[in-house]
Amino acid sequence: MVQRQQHTVVTRDGISLAVSTYQREGVAPRQVALLLCAVGARQERYEPFARWLAHDGWRVATFDYRGIGGSVLEEDSRHTASMRAWGEQDVTAVIQWACDTFDPERLVAVAHSIGGQILPFAENHERLSAVAIVASQRGCWRHWSGWKRYGVMLFFRLYIPLCLRLFGRVPLSFVGLDDLERGIAEDYARWGLAEHYLWPSGESRSARFSGCTFPLLALSFEDDTFYAPKRAVQVLLHDYYVSTPALWCHVEHTRLGLRGLGHSGFFDARQCPEGWWREVSGWLRTASASSFQLSRGEGMVGPSLGSLAVPVLRPARGHELDEGAATPVLTSGLRGVGTR
Repeated sequence: MVQRQQHTVVTRDGISLAVSTYQREGVAPRQVALLLCAVGARQERYEPFARWLAHDGWRVATFDYRGIGGSVLEEDSRHTASMRAWGEQDVTAVIQWACDTFDPERLVAVAHSIGGQILPFAENHERLSAVAIVASQRGCWRHWSGWKRYGVMLFFRLYIPLCLRLFGRVPLSFVGLDDLERGIAEDYARWGLAEHYLWPSGESRSARFSGCTFPLLALSFEDDTFYAPKRAVQVLLHDYYVSTPALWCHVEHTRLGLRGLGHSGFFDARQCPEGWWREVSGWLRTASASSFQLSRGEGMVGPSLGSLAVPVLRPARGHELDEGAATPVLTSGLRGVGTR
């Protein structure tokens, strides 16, 4: 049986975060996995996956970013809410808490969507032994195609500012997500309209990605065209995570005869092919900078992630993402990335 415990973690700037841990009854694993949520998603959305990982031998921690779910902000602290704080404060605090509380032999992370973008802003991300990002993308509207790129642009340029003017927040309940506080929504729009991760003062913090050296496994899905299209995932891997030894699995479900998973279906046991969770768990358990192969799960029926994984090939380093620099134009994001 898997037990769930609830905790409170306090960040350096005094914000209380709601954290849940999962582990098998009577077991105290030294392997710890952190789950990072998507924009506006509560940690409960990932509970089935967390419980499965716990049953597979991990101690698992999920948490709500400030302003989301159980991490409620009082009126006098709402000004602290931002995506910058999600990475710099919240993720940093949870990593530190996990290290102090569990003294893990191995600490890993599974990050969904925005989780894979804010993770590099945590000052202690070097504590992580391996990271899997699921449907994480560089969210600039220019990396979408066709009419959807203009839909994404209008969301950032018109919908978010209009909602902030009318309500002081951005409602997302119509897609099953929590509303976004002003500072969170402003970062979301700023990052979605510019080629870099810009702070309000205009400086870029994109260089934080180049400091990430953990083994990286990226999963993306053919039918996830509105939230994380292939090109946007490709740009994140190529132009940002430039120092990670990385594998990329882009799932073309029509070619494989599978039903699509969309943006969040990987975390739903009813949708995700049997064995894929076990493959990711096994990779997180063994991946290192010198050995980060994704092996096919034993006894699997049908296509495996291991059969889809390709290394992300790095081009000659012709440019750097300068910390604090004004926004330069990035390269296309397509050159030198492994494809099938």
